Amino acid sequence: MKHLAALLFCSSLLASSQAAVITQWNFDASNTTPSTGTGSATLIGTTASFATGVSGQGWNTTGYAAQSTGSGTRGVQFLASTVGYENITISFSHRASGTASRWANIEYTVDGGASWTLAGSNAGGLSPHDTFYSFSSDLSSLGIVDDEADFGFRVVAVFAPVAFDQNASLADFAANTAYQRANSQSGFAPGSGTGTNDYATTGTWRFDNVTISGTAIVPEPASALLGSFGLLALLRRRR
Repeated sequence: MKHLAALLFCSSLLASSQAAVITQWNFDASNTTPSTGTGSATLIGTTASFATGVSGQGWNTTGYAAQSTGSGTRGVQFLASTVGYENITISFSHRASGTASRWANIEYTVDGGASWTLAGSNAGGLSPHDTFYSFSSDLSSLGIVDDEADFGFRVVAVFAPVAFDQNASLADFAANTAYQRANSQSGFAPGSGTGTNDYATTGTWRFDNVTISGTAIVPEPASALLGSFGLLALLRRRR
Protein backbone atom coordinates (compact mmCIF):
# COMPACT_ATOMS: atom_id res chain seq x y z
CA MET A 1 0.00 0.00 0.00
CA LYS A 2 2.87 2.38 0.79
CA HIS A 3 4.41 1.75 -2.57
CA LEU A 4 1.06 2.32 -4.28
CA ALA A 5 0.57 5.65 -2.54
CA ALA A 6 4.08 6.78 -3.45
CA LEU A 7 3.56 5.68 -7.05
CA LEU A 8 0.26 7.54 -7.32
CA PHE A 9 1.82 10.65 -5.82
CA CYS A 10 4.80 10.59 -8.19
CA SER A 11 2.48 9.99 -11.13
CA SER A 12 0.43 13.02 -10.21
CA LEU A 13 3.57 15.17 -10.12
CA LEU A 14 4.66 13.87 -13.51
CA ALA A 15 1.26 14.55 -15.06
CA SER A 16 1.19 18.07 -13.68
CA SER A 17 4.56 18.85 -15.29
CA GLN A 18 3.27 18.29 -18.85
CA ALA A 19 2.44 21.32 -20.99
CA ALA A 20 -1.30 21.91 -21.31
CA VAL A 21 -3.56 24.25 -23.23
CA ILE A 22 -4.98 26.80 -20.81
CA THR A 23 -7.14 28.71 -23.28
CA GLN A 24 -7.55 28.48 -27.04
CA TRP A 25 -9.60 30.29 -29.67
CA ASN A 26 -10.18 28.49 -33.00
CA PHE A 27 -13.15 30.67 -34.13
CA ASP A 28 -14.86 27.68 -35.76
CA ALA A 29 -18.20 28.65 -34.22
CA SER A 30 -17.92 32.09 -35.88
CA ASN A 31 -17.61 33.82 -32.53
CA THR A 32 -14.86 34.81 -30.10
CA THR A 33 -15.81 32.37 -27.33
CA PRO A 34 -12.77 30.18 -26.48
CA SER A 35 -12.93 26.64 -27.83
CA THR A 36 -10.91 25.53 -24.77
CA GLY A 37 -10.83 27.21 -21.36
CA THR A 38 -12.13 30.67 -20.58
CA GLY A 39 -11.06 34.14 -21.63
CA SER A 40 -11.90 37.06 -23.89
CA ALA A 41 -10.86 38.13 -27.39
CA THR A 42 -11.39 41.78 -28.29
CA LEU A 43 -10.55 44.20 -31.07
CA ILE A 44 -8.21 47.17 -30.68
CA GLY A 45 -9.47 49.92 -32.96
CA THR A 46 -10.41 47.49 -35.74
CA THR A 47 -13.49 45.68 -37.05
CA ALA A 48 -13.81 41.97 -37.76
CA SER A 49 -15.68 39.19 -39.51
CA PHE A 50 -15.07 35.46 -39.91
CA ALA A 51 -13.40 33.87 -42.92
CA THR A 52 -11.52 30.70 -43.86
CA GLY A 53 -8.87 29.80 -41.31
CA VAL A 54 -6.08 27.25 -41.13
CA SER A 55 -8.89 24.77 -40.75
CA GLY A 56 -12.46 25.86 -40.23
CA GLN A 57 -12.91 29.55 -39.49
CA GLY A 58 -10.49 32.38 -38.72
CA TRP A 59 -10.94 35.88 -37.25
CA ASN A 60 -10.53 38.42 -40.05
CA THR A 61 -9.76 42.01 -38.99
CA THR A 62 -9.52 45.30 -40.87
CA GLY A 63 -9.68 49.06 -40.29
CA TYR A 64 -6.03 49.59 -39.39
CA ALA A 65 -4.42 53.01 -38.88
CA ALA A 66 -3.63 55.34 -41.78
CA GLN A 67 -0.11 55.28 -43.17
CA SER A 68 2.51 56.78 -40.83
CA THR A 69 0.02 57.15 -37.95
CA GLY A 70 -0.85 55.16 -34.84
CA SER A 71 1.94 52.60 -34.74
CA GLY A 72 1.10 49.98 -32.11
CA THR A 73 -2.50 51.14 -31.62
CA ARG A 74 -4.51 48.70 -33.79
CA GLY A 75 -4.87 44.94 -33.61
CA VAL A 76 -6.36 42.28 -31.33
CA GLN A 77 -6.02 41.27 -27.69
CA PHE A 78 -6.63 38.09 -25.71
CA LEU A 79 -7.09 37.89 -21.93
CA ALA A 80 -7.08 34.66 -19.89
CA SER A 81 -6.08 33.67 -16.37
CA THR A 82 -2.93 31.57 -15.88
CA VAL A 83 -3.74 30.81 -12.22
CA GLY A 84 -2.30 27.39 -11.35
CA TYR A 85 0.12 27.42 -14.29
CA GLU A 86 3.71 28.44 -15.03
CA ASN A 87 6.10 28.29 -18.02
CA ILE A 88 3.61 30.22 -20.10
CA THR A 89 3.79 30.24 -23.90
CA ILE A 90 1.55 31.86 -26.48
CA SER A 91 1.08 30.84 -30.11
CA PHE A 92 -1.17 31.75 -33.01
CA SER A 93 -1.57 31.47 -36.77
CA HIS A 94 -1.47 34.83 -38.57
CA ARG A 95 -2.14 35.87 -42.16
CA ALA A 96 -2.01 39.28 -43.89
CA SER A 97 -3.47 40.56 -47.12
CA GLY A 98 -1.11 42.25 -49.56
CA THR A 99 -1.87 45.81 -48.40
CA ALA A 100 -1.76 45.07 -44.64
CA SER A 101 1.27 45.60 -42.42
CA ARG A 102 3.80 42.79 -42.45
CA TRP A 103 5.24 43.93 -39.10
CA ALA A 104 3.63 43.18 -35.73
CA ASN A 105 4.58 43.43 -32.08
CA ILE A 106 3.46 40.93 -29.45
CA GLU A 107 2.90 42.46 -26.01
CA TYR A 108 1.74 41.01 -22.69
CA THR A 109 -0.15 42.35 -19.69
CA VAL A 110 -0.49 41.24 -16.07
CA ASP A 111 -3.07 43.86 -15.09
CA GLY A 112 -5.92 43.03 -17.44
CA GLY A 113 -4.78 45.39 -20.18
CA ALA A 114 -4.15 48.54 -18.14
CA SER A 115 -0.52 48.44 -19.25
CA TRP A 116 1.48 46.41 -21.80
CA THR A 117 5.07 45.17 -22.09
CA LEU A 118 6.81 44.17 -25.30
CA ALA A 119 7.32 40.40 -25.59
CA GLY A 120 8.76 40.41 -29.11
CA SER A 121 8.28 41.09 -32.81
CA ASN A 122 7.17 38.88 -35.66
CA ALA A 123 10.27 40.09 -37.58
CA GLY A 124 8.11 41.10 -40.54
CA GLY A 125 7.18 37.49 -41.10
CA LEU A 126 3.81 38.01 -42.80
CA SER A 127 5.23 38.13 -46.32
CA PRO A 128 4.48 36.78 -48.90
CA HIS A 129 0.86 37.65 -48.15
CA ASP A 130 -2.29 35.49 -48.09
CA THR A 131 -0.45 32.70 -46.27
CA PHE A 132 -0.94 31.59 -42.67
CA TYR A 133 2.27 31.68 -40.64
CA SER A 134 2.75 30.19 -37.17
CA PHE A 135 4.15 32.44 -34.45
CA SER A 136 4.93 31.71 -30.83
CA SER A 137 6.44 33.52 -27.87
CA ASP A 138 8.00 31.68 -24.93
CA LEU A 139 7.31 33.62 -21.73
CA SER A 140 8.62 30.89 -19.41
CA SER A 141 11.47 33.11 -18.21
CA LEU A 142 8.99 35.77 -17.07
CA GLY A 143 7.80 34.64 -13.68
CA ILE A 144 5.49 37.65 -13.54
CA VAL A 145 3.07 35.99 -16.00
CA ASP A 146 2.84 32.74 -14.01
CA ASP A 147 -0.21 32.07 -11.80
CA GLU A 148 -1.68 35.41 -12.88
CA ALA A 149 -5.42 36.08 -13.00
CA ASP A 150 -5.04 39.18 -15.18
CA PHE A 151 -2.71 37.82 -17.86
CA GLY A 152 -3.20 38.57 -21.54
CA PHE A 153 -1.40 39.38 -24.75
CA ARG A 154 -2.05 41.45 -27.85
CA VAL A 155 -0.81 41.61 -31.44
CA VAL A 156 -0.56 45.13 -32.90
CA ALA A 157 0.50 46.55 -36.26
CA VAL A 158 3.70 48.62 -36.09
CA PHE A 159 5.92 50.67 -38.37
CA ALA A 160 8.73 48.74 -40.04
CA PRO A 161 11.80 48.98 -37.76
CA VAL A 162 14.05 49.05 -40.84
CA ALA A 163 14.13 51.22 -43.97
CA PHE A 164 12.17 49.87 -46.94
CA ASP A 165 10.95 50.65 -50.45
CA GLN A 166 7.15 50.29 -50.68
CA ASN A 167 6.77 50.18 -54.48
CA ALA A 168 8.18 51.52 -57.74
CA SER A 169 6.37 54.86 -57.37
CA LEU A 170 7.15 55.89 -53.79
CA ALA A 171 10.41 57.07 -52.30
CA ASP A 172 12.04 54.85 -49.67
CA PHE A 173 10.69 55.06 -46.13
CA ALA A 174 13.08 55.47 -43.19
CA ALA A 175 12.96 53.04 -40.28
CA ASN A 176 10.11 53.52 -37.79
CA THR A 177 8.18 55.94 -40.00
CA ALA A 178 5.65 53.85 -41.95
CA TYR A 179 3.84 50.52 -42.34
CA GLN A 180 5.37 48.14 -44.86
CA ARG A 181 2.80 46.20 -46.87
CA ALA A 182 2.95 42.40 -46.74
CA ASN A 183 3.09 42.01 -50.52
CA SER A 184 6.57 40.80 -51.46
CA GLN A 185 6.82 43.55 -54.10
CA SER A 186 7.95 45.79 -51.24
CA GLY A 187 11.71 45.42 -50.78
CA PHE A 188 14.44 46.56 -48.40
CA ALA A 189 17.22 47.66 -50.74
CA PRO A 190 16.91 51.23 -52.09
CA GLY A 191 14.81 51.28 -55.25
CA SER A 192 13.92 47.58 -54.96
CA GLY A 193 10.15 48.03 -54.74
CA THR A 194 8.05 46.92 -57.71
CA GLY A 195 4.41 47.41 -58.67
CA THR A 196 2.32 50.38 -57.59
CA ASN A 197 0.26 49.07 -54.67
CA ASP A 198 0.61 50.58 -51.21
CA TYR A 199 -0.27 49.91 -47.60
CA ALA A 200 -4.00 50.54 -46.97
CA THR A 201 -6.30 50.77 -43.95
CA THR A 202 -8.53 48.22 -45.68
CA GLY A 203 -5.81 45.58 -45.54
CA THR A 204 -6.69 42.57 -43.39
CA TRP A 205 -5.06 40.50 -40.69
CA ARG A 206 -6.53 37.06 -40.02
CA PHE A 207 -5.97 34.97 -36.87
CA ASP A 208 -6.56 31.31 -36.02
CA ASN A 209 -5.66 28.79 -33.32
CA VAL A 210 -4.73 31.44 -30.76
CA THR A 211 -3.39 29.48 -27.77
CA ILE A 212 -2.14 30.16 -24.26
CA SER A 213 -0.31 27.15 -22.78
CA GLY A 214 1.54 26.32 -19.56
CA THR A 215 2.46 23.60 -17.09
CA ALA A 216 0.55 23.02 -13.89
CA ILE A 217 2.42 24.39 -10.90
CA VAL A 218 4.03 21.56 -8.91
CA PRO A 219 4.04 21.97 -5.11
CA GLU A 220 7.35 22.85 -3.47
CA PRO A 221 9.27 19.76 -2.21
CA ALA A 222 8.36 20.42 1.42
CA SER A 223 4.68 20.79 0.58
CA ALA A 224 4.80 17.70 -1.62
CA LEU A 225 6.39 15.69 1.19
CA LEU A 226 3.75 16.80 3.67
CA GLY A 227 1.09 15.86 1.15
CA SER A 228 2.51 12.38 0.74
CA PHE A 229 2.74 11.93 4.53
CA GLY A 230 -0.89 12.99 4.85
CA LEU A 231 -1.97 10.51 2.18
CA LEU A 232 -0.05 7.68 3.84
CA ALA A 233 -1.55 8.55 7.23
CA LEU A 234 -5.03 8.47 5.75
CA LEU A 235 -4.41 5.08 4.16
CA ARG A 236 -3.08 3.66 7.46
CA ARG A 237 -6.12 4.95 9.32
CA ARG A 238 -8.45 3.27 6.86
CA ARG A 239 -6.59 -0.03 7.27
